[in-house]
Amino acid sequence: MTEVIKENNPESIQKAASVLREGGIIIYPTETLYGIGALAINEESVKRIFDIKERFYGKPIPILVKDREMFSQFVEVTDEASKLIDRFLPGPLTLVLMQKRSLPEIISAGTRKVAVRISNRPFVRRLFELISEPLTSTSANISGEENLFNFDEIYGTFKGRVDLIVDSGNLPPSKGSTVIDLTVKPPRIVREGDISTGALKEFVKV
Repeated sequence: MTEVIKENNPESIQKAASVLREGGIIIYPTETLYGIGALAINEESVKRIFDIKERFYGKPIPILVKDREMFSQFVEVTDEASKLIDRFLPGPLTLVLMQKRSLPEIISAGTRKVAVRISNRPFVRRLFELISEPLTSTSANISGEENLFNFDEIYGTFKGRVDLIVDSGNLPPSKGSTVIDLTVKPPRIVREGDISTGALKEFVKV
């Protein structure tokens, strides 16, 4: 049974946090796409996300953190990363960095490279006031298929498969977050999203 709650419902944040703490799976809005969320430290919940998305287990899964402090708790923040965090985060930029604190191996697919960002979506910011661990941030779609922006399509695809859907209506088109791997030299753009490669070149050599 999948519960749906409007984002502007005063109880939406508390409800989402409660589902996450109980090991459940939520779909929630970010500044780019709807994401599928579980507490990243809960391996069984993260495995459910792979099954729900029909995602290959050898593919890493990105996470959201509350702020720079939580960022530095879980990954090694390099000088390059620090510059990008100062300029672009919170926002649609995901940094791939070496893992620092223990996470389920499935998050990094055994590579110890973790894709991390800080969201500027008010819902997510408020949610982190109630949860103290990273949140998975993979897009709410079936792996390999197009991104979904229409809420009816989100609901039709995931009803009965997740525990809670936070309804923010139809989201505007987005290419998702830009992903940059800072564990290699020179840094590599894994995916160009809403932040252009050109904008990043002012801060790192890509």
